Amino acid sequence: MSPTINLNRKSLALLIAIVCSGSAQGEEYYFDPALLQGATYGQNIARFNERQTPSGDYLADVYVNGTLVTSSTNIRFNAVKEGQQTEPCLPLSVMKAAQIKSLPATDAATECRPLREWVPHAGWQFDSATLRLLLTIPMTELTHKPRGYISPSEWDSGALALFLRHNTNWTHTENTDSHYRYQYLWSGLNMGVNLGLWQVRHQSNLRYANSNQSGSAWRYNSVRTWVQRPVASVNSILSLGDSYTDSSLFGSLSFNGAKLVTDERIRPQGKRGYAPEVRGVAASSAHVVVKQLGKVIYETNVPPGPFYIDDLYNTRYQGDLEVEVIEASGKTSRFTVPYSSVPDSVRPGNWHYSLAFGRVRQYYDIENRFFEGTFQHGVNNTITLNLGSRIAQRYQAWLAGGVWATGMGAFGLNATWSNARAEHNDRQQGWRAELSYSKTFTTGTNLVLAAYRYSTNGFRDLQDVLGVRREAKTGIDYYSDTLHQRNRLSATVSQPLGRLGTLNLSASTADYYNNQSRITQLQMGYSNQWRNISYGVNIARQRTTWDYDRFYHGVNEPLDVSSRQKYTETTMSFNVSIPLDWGENRTSVAMNYNQSSQSRSSTVSMTGSSGENSDLSWSVYGGYERYRNSNSDSSAPTTFGGNLQQNTRFGALRANYDQGDNYRQEGLGASGTLVLHPGGLTAGPYTSDTFALIHADGAQGAIVQNGQGAVVDRFGYAILPSLSPYRVNNVTLDTRKMRS
Repeated sequence: MSPTINLNRKSLALLIAIVCSGSAQGEEYYFDPALLQGATYGQNIARFNERQTPSGDYLADVYVNGTLVTSSTNIRFNAVKEGQQTEPCLPLSVMKAAQIKSLPATDAATECRPLREWVPHAGWQFDSATLRLLLTIPMTELTHKPRGYISPSEWDSGALALFLRHNTNWTHTENTDSHYRYQYLWSGLNMGVNLGLWQVRHQSNLRYANSNQSGSAWRYNSVRTWVQRPVASVNSILSLGDSYTDSSLFGSLSFNGAKLVTDERIRPQGKRGYAPEVRGVAASSAHVVVKQLGKVIYETNVPPGPFYIDDLYNTRYQGDLEVEVIEASGKTSRFTVPYSSVPDSVRPGNWHYSLAFGRVRQYYDIENRFFEGTFQHGVNNTITLNLGSRIAQRYQAWLAGGVWATGMGAFGLNATWSNARAEHNDRQQGWRAELSYSKTFTTGTNLVLAAYRYSTNGFRDLQDVLGVRREAKTGIDYYSDTLHQRNRLSATVSQPLGRLGTLNLSASTADYYNNQSRITQLQMGYSNQWRNISYGVNIARQRTTWDYDRFYHGVNEPLDVSSRQKYTETTMSFNVSIPLDWGENRTSVAMNYNQSSQSRSSTVSMTGSSGENSDLSWSVYGGYERYRNSNSDSSAPTTFGGNLQQNTRFGALRANYDQGDNYRQEGLGASGTLVLHPGGLTAGPYTSDTFALIHADGAQGAIVQNGQGAVVDRFGYAILPSLSPYRVNNVTLDTRKMRS
């Protein structure tokens, strides 16, 4: 095992306990009074034979339903009446540690009461040999902490640091027939600074273009600038500046303003996404097993009485849950909990909301201020409620709907009414109904159906209204796939076939008012694996009837059908991937074949990586493409090329080369992150939105595991490129190459 250093932000206590106990006997113990001589001879010791705990104080470890809640806590045992069995008198501090939902009012923090007075229907057992007090309390009486819960008090707001991450690419292209030469440099820039909980962010890009025909030009483009911070009390993120509206109910808008939106990442892992609650009743201490499609996804032990499980993970696959309750006697009972969801489904008890106001970007030359509010609530396993509104000058849209989850599947329905002045300043009013359905059957078949219908021709989306208004004012053409759309229907079916692979089918169609346009798509895919060889086939067909005049006419205006265009395209593709075992080098060969109505092409490629952490990766390819008007394969253009990437302590370096019959292209690239902090300037790999700056003085040269080549520099700093926000993260250093 290689030597490593583990660093954890959350302090952990290591408890090493050595417990010695004798073997258990089935017979009763008897204490002979004659063995006890002296001043105490003759006193009543019958309580030992009756397995009673003598009155007095004990330093005990307290467990609730098998979980330790307090250690070495002073617990007093006494009898309520003379001659009765003793029982523990539990202080308020223990009950708070046990997380009892509702405690009786008391002014004395040290006041103790019997367990039955704190929680009715609870039980206790005391092991005097190990000094363990075992409390059995119904789950319905406890405040439950879901899986993955991290207290906000343990969050790290982030170090004071200024960072800049870049992704830079340079390409040089030359056409050997026309002698046209072109150079292009593009660098995507992301920079920010943390000021406590406030995070300042800026996105931009820098471009340079140079050709032997049009000269050269530099251009800097600011994409968006914003400030954000978490609001833990409402599981939300507050953003000020350039942002996007939540797209769950209305379409997403790019805007400048303020937004407060629920962030699922803030919730514990067991509360994110959708999953139903499981409720039941155990006759005794029982073991509960939850299965989905035959696989165990959750296990737990529960005390006698009602129990509930509300922190199931949002699984990738749907399918009804099979629940087994295994009693202490071995008796097993089973029941089923329906599990189907659509994108609008919200976990029972969760709230999801979004508030946004500001100005819609790209429409500053017209009145573009707006307000949007959406609200979703998971009432129970069956019902989710949706409400929303979007308001702007001479525009209103109101939405109401929800989700109904049943054993037959999940049905979602949202109805939106809009009132706007759009084309020629005419008032347009209309409804849009949005229906969705999803169900996973016991065979593993997953059916997803989503249908959208604009029931009246007067419905308008805000972005379409702003686009039409800007076109009327400035003459800038506006194009949209949703303007004047009448119906849209899509369906997807996925069927696992076991050893025979997986089959996927999908279909979609959309049409517009006045029979202006229609788009229909059909697709079938099949994939499988034989030993280590993966292969798949895809067939797709698209038929389009398109009329660009629809952008310049109202829905009731006649169209010149002579401008209508029709297009039909059928494509087929086949791919196969074969891994090669070359020792530590991870290499595979892939072949792809594509055929359409216009052309057919074939490509063979080889990819690989080497190094302990795959720091060096490469690929080479070669292929050809033959067009429909080509008479022979020999006239088909051929292409070949390759690329190389090396991860270093300062970031990634790339190089690529491509060549065809009449062109060649070479390129270079680099990506990485610079962090300016009180300890200096540190360089490292390209980072995600959440990353770590490691300070390990004395560990110079150590490799950061999962660090994409990051190494502790000579100043003792390194960058770990990715962390999970609002979670405990482990950072591991490999010390084998650490400088002595």
